[in-house]
Amino acid sequence: MPEVGSERNEYWQAPPAPRPHPTTPPQRFDFGHAYDPGRIQPAAKSAPRAKRGVPVRTLAGLAFVTLCAAGAYAAQRTGALDRDHLATTLGFGIEQVSLTGHRFTSDADLFDALDLKSARSLASFESDAIRTRFERLPWVQSVEISRVWPGQLAIRVTERKPFAVWEQGDSAELVDITGRQLGPVKRDAVLDLPRVAGEGANVAAAALMTTLDRHPAIKSRLVRAERLSARRWTLELAGGGRIHLPSDGETSALARLAAEQQIADLVAKPGQIIDLRSPSKIAIRAASAAPAGGG
Repeated sequence: MPEVGSERNEYWQAPPAPRPHPTTPPQRFDFGHAYDPGRIQPAAKSAPRAKRGVPVRTLAGLAFVTLCAAGAYAAQRTGALDRDHLATTLGFGIEQVSLTGHRFTSDADLFDALDLKSARSLASFESDAIRTRFERLPWVQSVEISRVWPGQLAIRVTERKPFAVWEQGDSAELVDITGRQLGPVKRDAVLDLPRVAGEGANVAAAALMTTLDRHPAIKSRLVRAERLSARRWTLELAGGGRIHLPSDGETSALARLAAEQQIADLVAKPGQIIDLRSPSKIAIRAASAAPAGGG
């Protein structure tokens, strides 16, 4: 299956750190976009890091001493320690966030899940909570979060792959191989994905396609697979033909069809209805001779 969409790399650079208790609301980043398989977004470049001439160990030691002194002073005055304020003062505020790996998840949704309003510094940033919120987003499968001291976060998103188009009435949605709903898509969109319909079709589609992999002559002519009564499939083929599968034993039913070469050849002929629901016989009729069949 060809790739649909292109990977995006986004960077967020924090504005100059405000004084404690800012009165202006935090900036909202709205980079949302519609699903577009042909969209190509060039990777954003991160701002170059300034060269530091002081050894890292020296800076760490100074930061530790300063943090202790600031903490003691704050505790003496207020009886409480504001971790975010102290960390930001020492240069450990969240100043830059890089987001990479996402194609279909909007930047706005990712930044909302990141919730920088609640985690203003690396001292209060909770990776597990952020990861959980990210993985609740429809397209996100997993996420890697790295802290780049001081003041930077590197977030790598791995998204789910669309497996099929699930049609429901007048609407359609992309689903992954587990049946998870990823997002709406135009019903008439031309995508190199199988189409399924009916209750439970999104979850049962993977098993059906695995079975059809053994029968390429049928799979190559498949237009849509409809799940009836959440228990059996009717395969709609190019040319108006149909194959009714039983609720149990789909694999053995198709094996019987393949074993009878003269009957298997009918798959390529337009308008043929092949009924495999009976375990002892195969019924064949023209599409105009009878209705498609019930559950």
